[in-house]
Amino acid sequence: MRTPDRINYLHALARLVLFWETMWRALLPLICVVGLFGALALLQLPALLPAWGHAVLLAIFALLLIAAIWLGYKAWRVPEESAALRRLERDSGLLHRPLGSLRDQLANSHDAGAFALWRAHQSRLQSQLRSLRIGLPRPGLPKGDPWGLRAVVFLLLAMGLFIGGAEAPQRLRAALLPDFSADSGAAAELEAWLTPPDYTGLPPVKLDPKSIKTLQVAQGSTLMARVFGGGATPRLSIDGAVTPFLKIDAQNFELNQTIEAGQRLSIASAEHPLADWPLTVIFDQPPTVRADEDPKVTPRQALRLSYQAADDYGLAAVWAELRLADAVSDAASDAVSDGGGEAHRLELTVSPPGAREARESGYFDLTPHPWAGLKVDLHYLARDEKGQIGRSEATSLQLPERQFSHPVARAIIEQRRDLSRLPKRRFLVAVALFAISSGPETYGHDQVAYLALWSAARRLQLSHDEASREVVELLWQVALRIEDGGMSLAERDLRAAQDALMAALAADADQAEIERLMDQLQKAMEKYLQALAEQARQNDQAQGPQPPDPNARNIDAADLQKMMDRIRELSRLGATDAARDLLRQLQEMLENLEGQRAAQQQGNRPGEQAMRRLGELLQKQQDLMDKTYQQTPRRRRMPWEKREGEAKGDGQGGPQGQGRNGAMTSGKRKAMGRLSGKQGNLRQQLGDVMRRLGEGMGKIPDAMSDVDRAMREAQRALRSGRGGQALSSQRQAIDGLANSFRELAEEMMKNADKDGQGQMGGNQEDPAGRPFQGGGMDTSRVMVPNDSELARARHILDELRRRAGERARARLERDYIDRLLERF
Repeated sequence: MRTPDRINYLHALARLVLFWETMWRALLPLICVVGLFGALALLQLPALLPAWGHAVLLAIFALLLIAAIWLGYKAWRVPEESAALRRLERDSGLLHRPLGSLRDQLANSHDAGAFALWRAHQSRLQSQLRSLRIGLPRPGLPKGDPWGLRAVVFLLLAMGLFIGGAEAPQRLRAALLPDFSADSGAAAELEAWLTPPDYTGLPPVKLDPKSIKTLQVAQGSTLMARVFGGGATPRLSIDGAVTPFLKIDAQNFELNQTIEAGQRLSIASAEHPLADWPLTVIFDQPPTVRADEDPKVTPRQALRLSYQAADDYGLAAVWAELRLADAVSDAASDAVSDGGGEAHRLELTVSPPGAREARESGYFDLTPHPWAGLKVDLHYLARDEKGQIGRSEATSLQLPERQFSHPVARAIIEQRRDLSRLPKRRFLVAVALFAISSGPETYGHDQVAYLALWSAARRLQLSHDEASREVVELLWQVALRIEDGGMSLAERDLRAAQDALMAALAADADQAEIERLMDQLQKAMEKYLQALAEQARQNDQAQGPQPPDPNARNIDAADLQKMMDRIRELSRLGATDAARDLLRQLQEMLENLEGQRAAQQQGNRPGEQAMRRLGELLQKQQDLMDKTYQQTPRRRRMPWEKREGEAKGDGQGGPQGQGRNGAMTSGKRKAMGRLSGKQGNLRQQLGDVMRRLGEGMGKIPDAMSDVDRAMREAQRALRSGRGGQALSSQRQAIDGLANSFRELAEEMMKNADKDGQGQMGGNQEDPAGRPFQGGGMDTSRVMVPNDSELARARHILDELRRRAGERARARLERDYIDRLLERF
């Protein structure tokens, strides 16, 4: 850049610097006055003054603002060109004003000597200007503010901005508008509390009437407000909806109002506002729940359900609902007596109670349920404290069904299934139960089982449909007794004790209750292990020693007892979560226990199929007999039909559709012919059963020959229109089928005993997979706290108890220790 251009550029820059310095000194008083007012407003100091004091403060600052503007105007000067040159020379360290000399003109330019001397002078000046520069602006504040008060103003302003935060605009607006109306109602004092609803679990909050901060209110919160003084009745306004206070006396008023919605809440007395808050109502959202894992069936046929649930305030309950799937036929669905269209509910635990998030699992034995073996739709449901319910997507599964190995137990379960799904056939089930009970040698001459079967059959004969439910439960207990004696009962008691202790730990029950449930679980565990050992000894006596299962897990009673002791100790130390985790591991170990049970034997397959086919034939023969009874003229009432008719109270003495004198019409003869064809089809099915049974077992029950002869005679009688004779033959066929059922069960028991005696020997183990001479348990997967951790926890607990008993300690410290010890 050429020297003249550079000088012009620096000269303009110097004028700009002088302009900024002059402007800063002129505006500084104004900035300080505005900053001071802003700092006081953000710190809400004007709100501490009465309205008149607030107005005086505003007047003072208005005067200060005018004075600052006047002083600034007086101090303002436009920088002159010579002043800019002087500033440039001063910053560059030039003496004798070379910039001004550079602009001088030679008076006598015709004198050659003078001109040469002038040119040398100009060259020397230009060489001095090579170091020309302009320095930084210098506000010169110390001269105008020797005490540094400007720093105090800026510090107060920074504090105000930090404290005010998001409320800074509202605080500035409130500082500019003094509330003279508040003085006239100054005698009225407002106290207000906001109590969130119980479902939130949040504490009450006291409201500040002078605050303008937005209130975050849960839907259903209760506003309790009290006004003292003022004379006039105060009013609450929520979005324009006005509610007057309740007058207690001349100077005291009270109000309780539930807040469901709104955007602004205000309270006024005699048109004078006492409080005004922006309002945001927070609506409670329904809980969410979903499956954590797919449902699983344990080796003990228990259904394991796992879930994850969450709620914005807390979960009240979680459960699972089972409904028959759409895939189940309408006939089967309608036949299920235990609420085919209703849901079956399974309760799940929530730990701790009221938790906002939960992830739990549970085991359920659904094998006694009438839906066992059927396909169902599973939904998880969660309810919050407000009562809102969240629902998961449906999961389809087939409920586990217990497989019975004892032939008689299987036969009882077949009849139980028919009774639960087709209760109208209870009379046919009664006949089958009489047949089963008539062979006590097939179920070890168990008198209790005999009486239970006989009682169930008689109740079905003499009672209505309401008795079927009770008989269904009774038949299940009888089948379990015949199957494994007290084993299933011990297993049921163990699972119930585990569930009760798990629920108590989840609910944070007191230690005395947990100790009682621990003792109950201890007894149930001992009873279950004894039942396992007894069953193993009985199996060895009947079948010989069984080969060991290489995949079975060996569990020792000492290891189980060690886990029980750890659970008890953890609960005493207050570590309920760790105790629950350990109990859950114990429960999983027992649920996945592979027992050497008699159910491993599959039994005689041809015999099982034959028994099932015989049951179907028995039902079809009973239906055909009922139809024959309806088509037979002048028939006499059968004894069992008389009881049924009297129970129903129909009072009819004969079938509908007869001729006046009971004569056989042509329509009746055609109906008899169709019944004869159906009787022939039943006889063919009986022949097929006899053929398959002979091929599979090599022997056919003797009673089947009598059944075939009775069916043949019934078919002939129906063909010739002799209904009475056909009924007698059909009755004989039903009795023969029942006797064949009993003989087949006895034969299957004999075959089962022979199969048991031919088993190979091996190392002896009890049903828990434990060798009788001892064994250990692999606890590598069980995350149990080690002894050092438990010892440290006991040491801390003892130390807390010791310090709590020292009266010399401060009261505040002892209260804190007492609160720590409350959970223990």
